[in-house]
Amino acid sequence: MFGFFFQMFLLCAGAFLAGVVLTWLTMRARPTPESEAAPLSIMEEPTPVAPAIKANSRTMMFHTPESPYYKRMKGDAFFHSPEDARRAGYTMWTPRPRVPATAS
Repeated sequence: MFGFFFQMFLLCAGAFLAGVVLTWLTMRARPTPESEAAPLSIMEEPTPVAPAIKANSRTMMFHTPESPYYKRMKGDAFFHSPEDARRAGYTMWTPRPRVPATAS
């Protein structure tokens, strides 16, 4: 009976180690042709990869980095340019007009 449990333990340990090795092999960093390109000089700024336009699908409005609400809004749609957002049916944010309080 002890031999059976020992065999099962070895089988499970082997499967676990095989999974660890396969995961490590697939997750390790591989050099890609882009990463082997010439490095940027100190004065060059990298091009932004992340989309710069945040949009809210409930209000169908998008915010540019110039918007005062850009940093605190959580967009659920993202675009690379305002033209992309307009093509998708979103409108650009506009400041709300201030309504003067009326004295009662």
